[in-house]
Amino acid sequence: MKYIKDFIGFLKVLVEQRYIILQIAKRDFQNKYLASYLGLFWAFAQPSVSMLVMWFVVTFGFKAAPVQLGMPFGIWFICGYVPWIFINEAILGGGNSLLEYSYLIKKIYFRPSIIPVIKLITALIIHGFFLLLACSFAIGYGFYPTLYWLQLPYYLLCAIVLILGISWFTSAVTVFVRDIGQFLSVAMQIIFWMTPIIWQKTMLEGNMKFIVYLNPFYYIVEGYRESFFSQMWFFEHVRLTIYFWAVTGCIFVIGALVFSRLKPHFADVL
Repeated sequence: MKYIKDFIGFLKVLVEQRYIILQIAKRDFQNKYLASYLGLFWAFAQPSVSMLVMWFVVTFGFKAAPVQLGMPFGIWFICGYVPWIFINEAILGGGNSLLEYSYLIKKIYFRPSIIPVIKLITALIIHGFFLLLACSFAIGYGFYPTLYWLQLPYYLLCAIVLILGISWFTSAVTVFVRDIGQFLSVAMQIIFWMTPIIWQKTMLEGNMKFIVYLNPFYYIVEGYRESFFSQMWFFEHVRLTIYFWAVTGCIFVIGALVFSRLKPHFADVL
């Protein structure tokens, strides 16, 4: 019961202090990307260059064949990589958020659980740009907007809930074990290659495909692609949707519990 009240209190603070949170998020974005002459350029350049290099290597180096109904590999890859940029940026930023904003921990009026949300909002700003880019590419390739595009906010919500649970856990533990940040960077690289972003799940045979379905990030990446191309609603994948929310719910609850248990000791360490 106590944890339910804490969560309700968290939601109330999000609403009541939304202007303060947005101001801090705005400042976070400015400090990260606008502190130098080319700051905003680097915000979009690094993901864009990574996307371009991977597309070039796979398309021309490995001569990737068209995927899904003859769809060119380039647009298929871009629409799967765009949600990953958001996921990766938000998780890495959230993991180090308490260390970066340690001065807020000791302020009585500010809930520490809000701090990872600040990094989430910063990542959302960048995601908005790349989502528009993906939409533009899709239209350029002849995939015009349909009703299925309206479920993109649903998959974005899926990502936000999953990211928040992970960020609560990693940010709380990082306060006491500083190596978690380095471990998280390596883990995200491994997860990237384990998720069908640059490769197709049809390349796997037999029970190996089942391993892909166990990855909650697959649900989000594939959901973005299906919204653009496959014309399928998320509720048509009944088992996969139930599994995703079961796993995400567990991660969210565990993250919240760990954060709540460690929170009283933050001020002693930071």
